[in-house]
Amino acid sequence: MSHKNVFILPSRTGWAFAGLLLAMLLTAINYQNSLIYGLTFWLVSLGHGTIWLTFRNLSGLEMSAGKVEPCYAGESLQLPVNVSSAKHWSVAITVGYPGETEQDFTLSPGESLDVAIARQTLKRGRLPLRRIRIETEYPFGLFRAWSWVALDFDVVIYPKPEYTPVHLSVGDGDELEGSTLALIGQDDISGIREYGRGDSLNQISWKHTARSGSPKSFEREQEQGVMCQLDWGSLTGLEPEVRLSRLASWVDQAEALGWKYGLSIPGVEIPAGTGNEHRHRCLTALAVWGTE
Repeated sequence: MSHKNVFILPSRTGWAFAGLLLAMLLTAINYQNSLIYGLTFWLVSLGHGTIWLTFRNLSGLEMSAGKVEPCYAGESLQLPVNVSSAKHWSVAITVGYPGETEQDFTLSPGESLDVAIARQTLKRGRLPLRRIRIETEYPFGLFRAWSWVALDFDVVIYPKPEYTPVHLSVGDGDELEGSTLALIGQDDISGIREYGRGDSLNQISWKHTARSGSPKSFEREQEQGVMCQLDWGSLTGLEPEVRLSRLASWVDQAEALGWKYGLSIPGVEIPAGTGNEHRHRCLTALAVWGTE
């Protein structure tokens, strides 16, 4: 921050102080009182020096915003902000969204401070992070210096989950509780063993066979687990926002149970997978559906 992006004006206390100085000056002129003249001009010089003292609190500060974790609609997101100062004196500043959440703190000489600015979310989708304001009235509160920090990125707000038990269909019209259904997933290679009668050619490890001179086969381990597709069409008769909320709940339940799950909503088809990145992909698709 520098003189190019730091603004300064008198505060309410400063305007009252200016009115007092004007009254004192008129009194000194009316009574030709040298003592009042001296006190008035001394206070004027004090106020003039305060302009520089207030401005230098922000001048030279560095601010950076960290990664914002997605949250659900209705929750409060946390915006991590780092403020660092290379000054040789302490500064008192206020950082946050005006009228929402603002935090006051003091930076010691050469200190770097991490703060989390909270912002309430109301609906799903991509929430652009508005400009945050940093300001100070230190040291005497006569002037207010401030600057705006523009953030050129947004954060994904997931639909608010509506918890309902997950039911999985086996394809013939019957439905089973998801926790009781187990299907065989993809095979994983767990090691190398001697060739056994009945092993297919695809199962033979030709590389190890050539090295050892005797036939070797891959040892495959079958992973047991649920593989399901969370489908928009399974929630017929419900409003779109209700469907999105229930699908968001199902995604969280499937991830918590370690299932492999996919997502089918109008215009979006996500194949089965698992892990935090896959969960974020599914919830993001639900969050931005119908808004982009």
